[in-house]
Amino acid sequence: MRSIINKSLIAAAVFSLPACSDFTELNVNPNQLGADKINSKYILTSALSFSANNYIREYTYGYTSEHGISEAMQYMQRDYIGYEINSFVWRPVGFTTMRSVTDSQTLLQNSASEPDEELKKFYSGVASVIRAFWFGFYTSAWGDIPYSQAVQGQDLQFKPVYDTQKEVFKGIIQELKTANDLLEGLGTVSAIGSADILYGGNAVKWRKLANSLRIRYYLRLSEKKDELKGENFDIVAELKEILANPVKYPVFEGNADNAAVKLPGTDAFNSWIGGPLANSNRSQFYRRKPCSTIIDFLKNTSDPRLTAWFRPVDVQLKVGSSSEGYVRNNSGQILRYIPQYQNGLDTSRYVGLKPALGDPTIYNLGATASYSKIGALNNTLYLDQGANPHVSYLADMYAQNTAPLVKAVLMSYAELSFLLAEASLKGWIGENAAQYYRKGIEGSLDQYEIASGNKSVYNTKNHDLVAFDRAAFLSGMDNEFTNNPDRQHELLMSQKWVALWMTPEFWFDWRRTGLPSFSENVVEGSNGNKIPVRLIYGSREYIVNESNVRAAVNKLQPAEDTQWSGMWLLQGTSQPW
Repeated sequence: MRSIINKSLIAAAVFSLPACSDFTELNVNPNQLGADKINSKYILTSALSFSANNYIREYTYGYTSEHGISEAMQYMQRDYIGYEINSFVWRPVGFTTMRSVTDSQTLLQNSASEPDEELKKFYSGVASVIRAFWFGFYTSAWGDIPYSQAVQGQDLQFKPVYDTQKEVFKGIIQELKTANDLLEGLGTVSAIGSADILYGGNAVKWRKLANSLRIRYYLRLSEKKDELKGENFDIVAELKEILANPVKYPVFEGNADNAAVKLPGTDAFNSWIGGPLANSNRSQFYRRKPCSTIIDFLKNTSDPRLTAWFRPVDVQLKVGSSSEGYVRNNSGQILRYIPQYQNGLDTSRYVGLKPALGDPTIYNLGATASYSKIGALNNTLYLDQGANPHVSYLADMYAQNTAPLVKAVLMSYAELSFLLAEASLKGWIGENAAQYYRKGIEGSLDQYEIASGNKSVYNTKNHDLVAFDRAAFLSGMDNEFTNNPDRQHELLMSQKWVALWMTPEFWFDWRRTGLPSFSENVVEGSNGNKIPVRLIYGSREYIVNESNVRAAVNKLQPAEDTQWSGMWLLQGTSQPW
């Protein structure tokens, strides 16, 4: 953000282009235009497409990143090359290249000169929501960041101050309030058309996102509630105000409101990062394997999301034969027989890598597998670099350029439900926490279209798939929650962790609650069983804006720019370790 300059936007580098009145609009080179001359439709599409792309590429899937939020939250582990990230050897990460921030700022500035009053309000409101989303993510990840003076390169402001995390949160919550007010009464803005690849110009859905984001941030600030109230910022009262007036402050009501962008999958930029267009090196897909933490949790709870998100192992280990050998059974599953059980082996059909393994490539006898014998039984399996036939991979839909259920999810109805369940447990609101808890689980199941009757539940005893009984599953979840009042917070956070799969958001929840107890699973972390709590400022910050970044570092505890230092959100709390 320090060196972000409002540059001309390249309209071709977006997910889908808005409709044009004639083709001459596309024949104008946007690189020759000032930012204030570019069609706001292109800017909006660009802001949303880059938001979706970077949120997944950098912070969820971690394709080019030097950090591992998914690894820290024990969703995935890397294998073959780069697996030191699993052990939390994180490096500096720059936040200066996020196109969506510059685009949203340009959209906000250009809206002032928009002659159509409806479009002016829409662009301004939407730009504020996008800004609040990203600045909220940035400050949550790094701590103090440029905010009040950020994105002002056109005014030659290349060394902005780092605002305190507290002031950034106050600012973005105010932006979200303003956005809701600006968008009120607009309905669907038909002139926006396909430019709004998230909500199709539906201002009501943008208001729902704005108010749902406010609730996300109120819970993120929960440990600072009393401090903020002393400064006339009452987050509990503001949350109650939202829920008390759904007409004035609409929030997500179902998955149709999710802030989720479906990737078209027509080129490398707009495809899912695991697909062949975005990543022609198939090794990159196979070296990102599910973590045993989430695999085992889903197996132990008979959760159908296991089979929706992950593949069974290509080769299942079996113990009991007098000699080792490979066979293919009637269902097509390849079995590798071994004479006797070896400590630590997982012989199930769904296997994840242990978190922070020193050498994941050898896990579960992976290094001793005979690729020639496996290939002779099934030559369609991937047996090249990054393969481990005794460990699960991500489901096939994550290896495609686009798939109906694979989206860049910025916020979901399930997340909002769990936020409200937590607010209820805290006594902030009077609603029943169990009802919101159930809605969160249902929302996640619906998000992935998991219905009763499908053979989607893995039986850990006989390794078969059995039909999913949704009513029984939810009833069991209800009973466990209701009958264990001392464990309700843990149960809630565990289910929220599952529901936020393929997003980085749960990292922020785990940091402030310490739930679930991920640290106890770490095998060979670089700092014992501690898991990182922040990203490290990018090295360019020290070159261009050294005095301001060092001032920000001095406010950390300890005052060191590492992944272990506590930001304001965590200072004075006992979490997460």
